Amino acid sequence: RVLSPTTSVCVVLPAVRPPAPMKVQVDIKSLANKATTSSHQMVVGENDTVASLKDRIAVLQLIPFLEQDLILDGEVLQDDARFGDLGIEEAAGPKRFDFVVKASEATLAEQLKDLLQARDLSCDELGLLYCYKHGASVNQALRTLGCADESLHGFLRRSKGFQVDNSHVALVRQSTALKPFSVADEVESILKSSDMRSMEIKELCAKFTAKFNVNLTSLAGMKAADFLIKEKERFVVTGRRLVSLRAAAPVPPPPGLGVPLGGLTVAPPPGLTPPRAAPTTPPGPAQKLAATTNQQYLDLHAAMCDRDFLGEMQQRVGDVVEFVRGATFLNVERVVRGGSLGKGTAFRGAADAELVLFLPGLPATQQEKWLQPLLRSVAGVLSSRIGEGLVDAVDVAQDSVRLAVNGGLPVDLRFSSVIGSYDKALKALTSRGPAERNLLAACLAEERTQFISRQPSSVKVTIRLLRWWRDQQVWSSSLTRPSDELLELVAVYAATQSKPQDQRAAVTAVMSHFAQFGQLRVTWSNYYQLTDVSPSLLRQRPLLMDPVNPCMNVADPQSFDPKEIISAAAHLASSSDLDMGSRSATVA
Repeated sequence: RVLSPTTSVCVVLPAVRPPAPMKVQVDIKSLANKATTSSHQMVVGENDTVASLKDRIAVLQLIPFLEQDLILDGEVLQDDARFGDLGIEEAAGPKRFDFVVKASEATLAEQLKDLLQARDLSCDELGLLYCYKHGASVNQALRTLGCADESLHGFLRRSKGFQVDNSHVALVRQSTALKPFSVADEVESILKSSDMRSMEIKELCAKFTAKFNVNLTSLAGMKAADFLIKEKERFVVTGRRLVSLRAAAPVPPPPGLGVPLGGLTVAPPPGLTPPRAAPTTPPGPAQKLAATTNQQYLDLHAAMCDRDFLGEMQQRVGDVVEFVRGATFLNVERVVRGGSLGKGTAFRGAADAELVLFLPGLPATQQEKWLQPLLRSVAGVLSSRIGEGLVDAVDVAQDSVRLAVNGGLPVDLRFSSVIGSYDKALKALTSRGPAERNLLAACLAEERTQFISRQPSSVKVTIRLLRWWRDQQVWSSSLTRPSDELLELVAVYAATQSKPQDQRAAVTAVMSHFAQFGQLRVTWSNYYQLTDVSPSLLRQRPLLMDPVNPCMNVADPQSFDPKEIISAAAHLASSSDLDMGSRSATVA
């Protein structure tokens, strides 16, 4: 039969059902701690690889070691093996896998040594840095190795290659050019620089902090006076207020050397007159104030940071990832952790997380059509699981599903198509309109998080202090309240421009930029070229470019009104000090 041009033919194709997910049982074992074994039921898809399941288990159980094997029926599976190719039949019940952690105490020691390559650290600093880099606390690592009752301090003392001075940790270096840090040696050096080789303990602590940007008490692991009394072979403490070198303490001189004999003073022979030290200028009020303010910053930061709290929050985020995977059965290729927990800038009372789920097959265009239905669908499924104890509330925001996780942790779930390389994502962004760019920006979550997480620890300290200060202020609206991203980028820019020696100088530099925020012009070259930014965007003032997105000005006047922070920064810059902790506040 010949069909006319107007004839319509409808062909009905059989529905193709996606492969059903499979449930598997995973027994987690550690070669270093055979007595500890836990078992978990996981959900995998036919296209999931062994490597992806290993990553999920490591995140869920906070396993900071990469030496892992997944074993099925006694055979170690290759990382690129797909579960659909393993011949698993769920009808007979969930298949059992062994997840074996092959790490040892030597592995943990090497991880800690890597963190100490740049400089010596206190035990607390080393523990925080380990948690930020490996996503689990040192205590969790020790539990995995069967050392649950041991502290980081104890592990370092019995491990080779570390020198532990009270709570201060250094590597035992072979080169004489890199000698381990000694608190006692540095205190002795400071005392030797004074004309009398003695000074008040309070002044000594201020000098020590000004020199090393860390207080003496935190490195010594005890009060300064107690530490100096303990080092009695070097120092003499008088009335717990004055400290002097033992060699400079008053001792009876030998007879005849300047000692009155029979009412006569005998001068010492030529050559025995001790040389007088060149007079030194005592620190003036400005220097003392600067040292005191810097110490206040460090004390405030120490009170804000809690290693156990951060480890607990990282565990919650891992639980959320598994909760979402199990509840929604989404085909998730990978998950990127962002927010303050992902960037390493969280502290007690100000921790949040962003989880970006990359979904294969999700269109890279027309997000305005499919994003809201997807968000509502995911929120509806998760809302039905609220009573299970992990999530307290679920809401749909403009571009995310917002979870209130038990314990006060806010988590934003975002979804992105799998675009590929950064260059492809950049091309996709620059070819879209403004509205679609905002919805597509989630594809750059990994680069955006890494830009902050890879900053020096001193910059992250500044960021935490700025976020704390921001939260103490009263802002008239959300438009005038500076976002986390804005504070982070100004802190990074100020650090690269001024290279501050301590936290007081770092905060001063940031506030000086905020005081002149209207004229700010900041561009980056870490990921894209200046030619990738449109000329109209470059003409905006203030201009604070997103370091990974050449289409976004973080200080866009439509999203941020800087007048209140300019006023606050100008007030601080004009005062005698920048003590952010001067007002009464309690760190929860």
